[in-house]
Amino acid sequence: MENKILPILYALLFLFVGMTFGILLIYPQALNEQTMKKQSTTKIPLSAGEYSASINIVAVSNEGIGVVGKGEVEIKPGKGRVLLNTNPFIEPDTQYSMEIAKEVAESVTGKSLAKQDVIYTIEAGKAQLVGGPSAGAALCIATIAAIEHKKVRSDVAITGTIQPNGSIGQIGAVAEKARAAGEAGMKLFIVPKGQRNAVVYEKKETEKRGPGFVFRRIYYEPKIIDLNEAMFEQYGMQVIEVSNIYEAERFVFED
Repeated sequence: MENKILPILYALLFLFVGMTFGILLIYPQALNEQTMKKQSTTKIPLSAGEYSASINIVAVSNEGIGVVGKGEVEIKPGKGRVLLNTNPFIEPDTQYSMEIAKEVAESVTGKSLAKQDVIYTIEAGKAQLVGGPSAGAALCIATIAAIEHKKVRSDVAITGTIQPNGSIGQIGAVAEKARAAGEAGMKLFIVPKGQRNAVVYEKKETEKRGPGFVFRRIYYEPKIIDLNEAMFEQYGMQVIEVSNIYEAERFVFED
């Protein structure tokens, strides 16, 4: 009898642990979504006037080199439009991320921008084209800062997409962007959850000698590095992960 009961007890225990773990993983995101929905139903019009803020953004040039630029938001009386003033050009998915950045900022602050125009400006240095939505989180933070009259720290850069529920999604070329932030003198680089460890490729070379010839083989070997350790050692810059806009807010504003 005991031989039959024990497997059942183990199965029930395994099911209970699995359900508990699943709830712990899902609950924070569900809570964020619930909070966003609650805030979005209580939005009040933003007071008339002009608001602005800027933030460091990190892009990648056509040559695959990370570059640090500026993202700026201006909020002026208007018709609820999202307008773009860019140098360089940006791709459609970047434009869409600006729409999401504005909507999330409205939900976070509880303010409606239905009677304001939001003008986003991206200056990306040597990059001739900004592609992808990786500036979304930064522009959302800048929009929140403008609405709430907060100042973004000048020694912080952030990269990541912004989702309608306020979560921050992963991006590409995180190692190149971290290096650019460190070289630009940033003290803190904020990346999406799960991207503190990055894959880099180390150049390797082997040599084989024979009678009258030398055969050299060059190849690149993938290696996983902890960006926080590597960037702090080289530039004195911390790299931290965040999963949503609420976590990011704790690090980016001046006291």
